[in-house]
Amino acid sequence: GIRPEVEKMETNLRCLQDVLDEWLAVQKNWMYLEPILSAPDIQKQLPMESKRFNDIDKGFKTIMKQTNENPNCMRRGTQPDLADKFR
Repeated sequence: GIRPEVEKMETNLRCLQDVLDEWLAVQKNWMYLEPILSAPDIQKQLPMESKRFNDIDKGFKTIMKQTNENPNCMRRGTQPDLADKFR
């Protein structure tokens, strides 16, 4: 019947919702922190935090680039472990 198909779609939608929730939280924090931690004087004062942010920034930008290259919401948003990358 149709039940297995509906259950698979429900699972995919829950996964997508989890990814979008995490993605938006990261984006919100990134938008706040990026101008602060990109400033040269702050980088000198907080070198470890700036390095950590730069590493996270590179990962975030990689995900954004991959998403731009494959803009299908369901395909991209239900990739295994994508939500974990935002945590």
